[in-house]
Amino acid sequence: MCSYDATIENLAASAVDTDYGGKILRMLNRDKVLADYEDGKVDYHLDFLRRCNSGTFWASTYLRSFRNPESGEIIINFYTLDVTEQKLREQLLNRIVELDYESITEIDVRKDTHHSMTISGHHSAGSIPTQGGFQKEAQMFAERYMDETAGREYLKNLDYEYMEKRLAEENAYTFLVEMREGEHEVRVKRLEVFYISKELSRVCIARTDVTDVVRQEQRQKEELAAALVAAEQANAAKSDFLSRMSHEIRTPMNAIIGMSTIAAQSIGDEEQVADCISKIGISSRFLLSLINDILDMSRIESGKMLLKGEKIPTEEFLNGINSICYTQAAAKNVDYECIVDPILDDYYIGDAMKLQQVLINILSNAIKFTREGGKVTFSASQRKRTKNDAVLRFIINDTGVGMSEEFLPHIFEPFSQESAGTTTQYGGTGLGLAISKNIVDMMDGKITVRSIKGLGSEFTVDVKLGITEEEKLRHNQKRNHLNFSHLKTLVVDDDVAVCESAVVTLCEMGIKAEWVDSGRKAIEQVRAFWNQGKYYDMILIDWKMPDMDGIETARRIRGIVGPEVTIIIMTAYDWTFIEHEAKLAGVNLLMSKPMFKSSLISAFSRALGEKEEQKQKAEETNYDFTGKRILLVEDNAINTEVAVMLLENKGFKVETADNGLRALEMYSKSEKGYYDAILMDIRMPLMDGLTAASNIRHLSNADAKSIPIIAMTANAFDDDIEKSKAAGMNAHLAKPIEPDRLYQTLYDFISGKEV
Repeated sequence: MCSYDATIENLAASAVDTDYGGKILRMLNRDKVLADYEDGKVDYHLDFLRRCNSGTFWASTYLRSFRNPESGEIIINFYTLDVTEQKLREQLLNRIVELDYESITEIDVRKDTHHSMTISGHHSAGSIPTQGGFQKEAQMFAERYMDETAGREYLKNLDYEYMEKRLAEENAYTFLVEMREGEHEVRVKRLEVFYISKELSRVCIARTDVTDVVRQEQRQKEELAAALVAAEQANAAKSDFLSRMSHEIRTPMNAIIGMSTIAAQSIGDEEQVADCISKIGISSRFLLSLINDILDMSRIESGKMLLKGEKIPTEEFLNGINSICYTQAAAKNVDYECIVDPILDDYYIGDAMKLQQVLINILSNAIKFTREGGKVTFSASQRKRTKNDAVLRFIINDTGVGMSEEFLPHIFEPFSQESAGTTTQYGGTGLGLAISKNIVDMMDGKITVRSIKGLGSEFTVDVKLGITEEEKLRHNQKRNHLNFSHLKTLVVDDDVAVCESAVVTLCEMGIKAEWVDSGRKAIEQVRAFWNQGKYYDMILIDWKMPDMDGIETARRIRGIVGPEVTIIIMTAYDWTFIEHEAKLAGVNLLMSKPMFKSSLISAFSRALGEKEEQKQKAEETNYDFTGKRILLVEDNAINTEVAVMLLENKGFKVETADNGLRALEMYSKSEKGYYDAILMDIRMPLMDGLTAASNIRHLSNADAKSIPIIAMTANAFDDDIEKSKAAGMNAHLAKPIEPDRLYQTLYDFISGKEV
């Protein structure tokens, strides 16, 4: 027989968990048990994993101490139950709870009792308490954690009669309910109800928090709904766009077809034919601009639009814009003014064509939407400058119809126009500003607009352009070598802003300058000076001024000062039809507005008798290709006919091929120098132009590597140009072909080849 201490030690040693074994030794220590008995504590319960000869099992051991009535000694009785299966079930259930559920509740429907388990440490409202009947506790739980609507749904789904009806039809059913957690947070719970034992009316309720899943689904639904609305709006916008395009394209096409018919019927009437051809040209250019807008938008959306980094001559760039816009404004009797910041550099680095496209688009809109007698102002200035780049700001103001505040947020969206009547009255695709916005964004700039309905609009375009050290040095050297400090100049213009800008520019050149704002004031000033024995070396006079125009002012000044003073007429318009009258009035020179330093230096150099700087405008070349032979490769009969006529008019002998394979065959049989150049379309049957050009470059002909091959194609994108170069082509001309550009390109390559 073992002693008490040995028995307790053996019991403690049988515990798998040594810590729990130590707990047994402390709990059942002889002295402690005796003290407990004196205090009235006689019952002990141990629940632990225990070793035995047959293996390991979960033991539930109950102990009770009592006094032996015969001997008076304290005796302990204990018995042990094997509860391994029960423990394993509990552990499995707890593991399921931890993996998937916040809580699991077991319900005895017949007895209206229940037992709940909640995952340890889970931040939830808790499970239904175990005390009391299930239905009563469910009612209290709903009142505490749910609003009235959610509570009704919760209790309906957990009603015993409803449970039995649903579970008779299906193995399990689920429902969602919202309940409060904390003071403000509301969570979404998913409850699943199913039988544990249908025969015993035992039901299980498993609860899971699905807040994140539900909210994610709600967000996805909202995003899908928003995407659907956006898609429907885009579809409606594009449908409207296609409807407008049908009208816009048919209008110039009808004009082209109609004028072609009239011209064909009017052969012999040169005046009528010339008028028809002029109108066909106008309609063709309009049609081309529509197509370009569509193609530009497509290139932007596909990410294929690239910006070039080329030298931009500022004066030539702005004068090109002004020459177009002055003409448009004059046709509508709209006043157009360009103001240039005198500190602008002569050159910047960027994509001149794309920037010009942006500005002309906005200016054309400003002119189009400005009524007769209104005004459009275009200003260019340099906002800031660093070592490598400068930010230029262009502002376009108009006194036109303006736009509503509601429409402004949508102005840069594709196909967007404020009203359907806008298209009918003014035309347009609704793509121009969207294209402009994308180009400006690519230039690391921004475009903003302010507008008041009925009063006008103001667009501000900021773009970042590069600067070069070479141009800065060249500009400084030119300024240092020319000395105009002894010249005194008078500026005459009714626009004070133009006068002040011109005076600043002249002062930067070292010239003493004054201004007056009318022809009569200029005459009075000149006469007063002349009477004092003084005179201005240069007088710059605006052509169009109220009361007295520039030519009349010049005539009267010339009558006062004689030939000693240089008089220059400044004009924003085409001066060719006033040039003769201006010369008769004693004008020495006509200049375009706005005035640039380079133009003023050139004019003043002439006045001083110095050799004028290189002319800004090259004289037109008289192209003569007599005796030259060209191979024209084109599959379209009409395009072939037009190209042959253009080439033969300049003396070319033209041979044609209607596909790349035929062109390859013809060239391969030719002797060296037989053809002076090849004009090659890209898209053709049997063999395309790129393949034909590449094959020609690999032929054994003596001039196969050197003969100029020029692409003449409707493929006008930047990547098309790169493909042409990769195939061995020398140049890339986009259709429709501009005759002067075609002649100049052929002249450059053929002349260069001869050299």
